[in-house]
Amino acid sequence: MNRKDFLKTGSRVLLLAGLGVSTIYLVSNKQVKKKSECTINPACTSCSRFSGCNLPQAEKTRKNGKESRK
Repeated sequence: MNRKDFLKTGSRVLLLAGLGVSTIYLVSNKQVKKKSECTINPACTSCSRFSGCNLPQAEKTRKNGKESRK
């Protein structure tokens, strides 16, 4: 292996390791949200997208709101 190949391989390994560490850090600190979690406003009623939102939390809030009006 010559110097050029060594540097290319080393930089690829470092980049891959950096991506792996970053991914693990973000997931372990829960900075990556699940698709079923709201990232805009967890208090649904004051959210601008509340009427068209299909997340379980919004549907539950709408259902509870309809039941309390009866």
